[in-house]
Amino acid sequence: MSNSFSARLIITVISLAILTFMGIFSETSLAIVSPHLMEEFHVSAVAVQWLTSGFLLLLAVAIPLSPFLVKTISTKLLFKAAVIIFITGTIMGAFATSFTMLLLGRLIMAVGTGCSLPLLTNIVLEETTPYQRGALLGIVGLVVSFAPVLGPVLGGLIAEYLGWRWVFLFMLPILIVSFIMGSITIRDIRKGENYHLDIKSFFISSAGLVSFIMGLSYLSTEYGILLICISFVFLGIFILLQLKIKYPLMNIKILKYKMFTLGLITVCMPMASVLALAFLIPILAQMGLGENAVKASMILLPGTLFSGMLAPVMGAKYSKVGVRLLLIPGFIIMSLSMCFLVFAETTFTTALIGYICFMTGAAFCQVPSQTNALNALPQQYNADGTAILSTLQQTAGAAGTALASVMLSYGAKKAYNAGIDNIYTYGANYGFMLCLVFVLIGLFAALQLKTTLERENV
Repeated sequence: MSNSFSARLIITVISLAILTFMGIFSETSLAIVSPHLMEEFHVSAVAVQWLTSGFLLLLAVAIPLSPFLVKTISTKLLFKAAVIIFITGTIMGAFATSFTMLLLGRLIMAVGTGCSLPLLTNIVLEETTPYQRGALLGIVGLVVSFAPVLGPVLGGLIAEYLGWRWVFLFMLPILIVSFIMGSITIRDIRKGENYHLDIKSFFISSAGLVSFIMGLSYLSTEYGILLICISFVFLGIFILLQLKIKYPLMNIKILKYKMFTLGLITVCMPMASVLALAFLIPILAQMGLGENAVKASMILLPGTLFSGMLAPVMGAKYSKVGVRLLLIPGFIIMSLSMCFLVFAETTFTTALIGYICFMTGAAFCQVPSQTNALNALPQQYNADGTAILSTLQQTAGAAGTALASVMLSYGAKKAYNAGIDNIYTYGANYGFMLCLVFVLIGLFAALQLKTTLERENV
């Protein structure tokens, strides 16, 4: 089966990948300039953190709308709207006169990313065969993988020499290029289906996601446990409602496809681990090892670059060797890497080696697991499968970061009470143990997977 693609399709995918790239880039680059924002707007670190947490929350809330948007709105119009919304938020951020205006700009950017992220996957699913998807999603992975590492490095340099507002201004010409490319090449993938938006489902899912992530952030308190319990109540109500209504916001009936459901676990566990490590390692480097922000970000650079370059290779390998020969070694490499980080003496070198090895294992898993999960579904469920996968992926990333911060704080407090000098090194170790648990869960699911180049029968 041919793996060749038209130039039009490649340009379409790149134009959408740029928008997703910018969403992630802005998130990680702003994290590195937090001290500048705290000083200029006279706000606390907790307040500044909402520039990331708020972005992830609204992104997770917006993605469930994607089946409705993809099925009812012209694909090109939806793309243009996503870019214009993102540009609007970017301009607000660049010229923000208060922290509130800056936060609002970030939330608007999240809405734009929430529209583009599922659209990107849906176009790939609609315009390619199951044998081609791995290679094309690998190209997407290559583009998107560079964002988390370029964010801190470029963000630090831009803030140092030009000022933090140039982080936003830097993105504008790239977004305009994306808008022009997509406007010329994107085709309409709608099928003329009747589809109605259930408002009750949307608000219930939003309330559940927000209470869950906020509950994890405050897990060490009674308030956090209460929020998580409330989120489970919302989840139960949401599931019952989706099973009864004619046009569900998220078609959870597709979870009957076993390979799709197992695939969700193999997608979400690496996502939670990768974002947890991206949170833990810079703090370990700066607060535990005494490195500056730019050097701390350099620990992430080789591993992320190597993972990004491997992504299209592993995507192409998927259709040739199947999913198990990629995912099982990948999860084993990630597990051994986390054991190394937990038990080895913590230095700049060991953190660098451990992260490179971990990201190598993650590259074996990320694109093949996503491709295999979506291939398990009949074509009419492409939009539904993408919505569920994207929502859970973003939720897993936010949850991984939130839990990592809780474990870091718990370990640091425990070290302080025990009179241990380097509390952040000790605390980060607890975060590494959490990531080890994540990847072992993913390995257990991967052992049960089968390759789904042919549709799963139910």
